[in-house]
Amino acid sequence: MTAVLNSPSADLHRGSRLGHGAFYGDYREQRQVGHLALAEMRPTVPEHDVHTHTHDDAHFLLLLEGTYLSTARGMPEACTTRALVLNPPGTTHRDCFRGLDGRFFTLSIPAAAWHAATGYRKLAEDALRLPATALVLATRLWHELRNWDGASPLAIEAGLQLLLDAAAKESPCERDGPMWLERAREQLHDEWRRTPDLAELADTAGVHPVYLARAFRRRYGCSPGEYLRRCRMERAIALLHDRSKALADIAATCGFVDQSHFTHAFRRQHRCTPAQYRALG
Repeated sequence: MTAVLNSPSADLHRGSRLGHGAFYGDYREQRQVGHLALAEMRPTVPEHDVHTHTHDDAHFLLLLEGTYLSTARGMPEACTTRALVLNPPGTTHRDCFRGLDGRFFTLSIPAAAWHAATGYRKLAEDALRLPATALVLATRLWHELRNWDGASPLAIEAGLQLLLDAAAKESPCERDGPMWLERAREQLHDEWRRTPDLAELADTAGVHPVYLARAFRRRYGCSPGEYLRRCRMERAIALLHDRSKALADIAATCGFVDQSHFTHAFRRQHRCTPAQYRALG
């Protein structure tokens, strides 16, 4: 297994490189599945002792608890909610925890395996935060680590492929479009509580509605209506992490007809119910 870096006396000099499955933390759970390394960890190195470093391999980092400081695209300056970060091979950063009360799950992929995966899908070249769909997938992989059995290796390998597919959808070439198309997409993203008609979106973009509908699907791989549903689902997943919020209230807030509609849509997309996802931790 990989070495545990569990004290500030570890080699933390600026410019250091971390090998396969190595992180600044204490390994609470860890498994090896072929060339994949999985671990649940707690930080052990204070923020001021973590300097710029490079990860040789690709890895997904799932923030479970604590305040995480990350320069990945899409991350806030200090993240305190559950989040999933993808770091491609060779990522150089100074990402770390503020304090030592955090907890995180990692799935490491050797650079050679990562590059092989890019032959089947376009993957990001820079660190970025992944959306809620990928967050659900990563949470299920973490839960698999915590509840290991004889079928877990197969579940991990299959789950990784789904996670890579979800990450590919966030590739910049798939996400970024011309400014007029981005205006329409941003309206759907920012005003997800209401449902505009196609004519309104076309007016925002300054093009004909038919042209907008065709260009939107060609660029983003879905219709404006499907994209709006994704935005609402992402918001719902974020709210599920607040256990004080009832499922019925989340459904109403996020534009679902009722809790049953929310549950059906969630199960169809994520292969589990909102209550089951919430129970994963």
